[in-house]
Amino acid sequence: MSQFRLRDLLIDRELFESIRTAALQEEGWDVEKQDEVKRFERNVLQRMRKKRPVKKYKKLGVKKSDLVEIIQLADISSLELFQGPSNLELAKRHSEWCNHCGKCCTQSSPIFIHRDEVKAITTLNPPLKDEIIPNQQYPEHYQFRLDQPCKFHDAQEKRCRIYDTRPQVCQNYPLMLIGSEGREHHIINLRPDCHYAIRLVLEKSMILFDEAVKRKSSGSY
Repeated sequence: MSQFRLRDLLIDRELFESIRTAALQEEGWDVEKQDEVKRFERNVLQRMRKKRPVKKYKKLGVKKSDLVEIIQLADISSLELFQGPSNLELAKRHSEWCNHCGKCCTQSSPIFIHRDEVKAITTLNPPLKDEIIPNQQYPEHYQFRLDQPCKFHDAQEKRCRIYDTRPQVCQNYPLMLIGSEGREHHIINLRPDCHYAIRLVLEKSMILFDEAVKRKSSGSY
């Protein structure tokens, strides 16, 4: 290598760049999104520097920029690429990372409801029939009539009033299912101040960092 980069021990640089570009375009890459991603990465980096201080790995040539690049990889890739858990598996293991700030309930729009969910949701909670309408972008699916904030979010209690019958999209947060049928996959729905999303990427970053350091130390690359 012309210049040591810790992330290069995990993934080819050109391959990473192509994957990152495709992932960001899939999410709607624009100026606002770029700022959001950068702010999110800064929030993760702030915690990463405490968990994996650069000084500790100085002999291996690790720099702050290496932490940033590992975080970028953790953001757009699943640990399944490295024989680890999927984003969904990791998120489900650590529901305690959610601090119930309510941002996902008050700032999301529209709140997507899959057509196969409607019957179960309305059967368990009949009054919801009047609150569910066709989705504006995908008319074969549905959404809540009122959101931003979702009318079922109890701001005082910081809880969902229909928690047991909430849509799958709410259950999966901070993950979002994207992709065509048969090729769906979960990505992290970036909210710069979402504690759950930050902790999820931080955990992935530490796992990837430790693997890269292990490879660097053993010379197995």
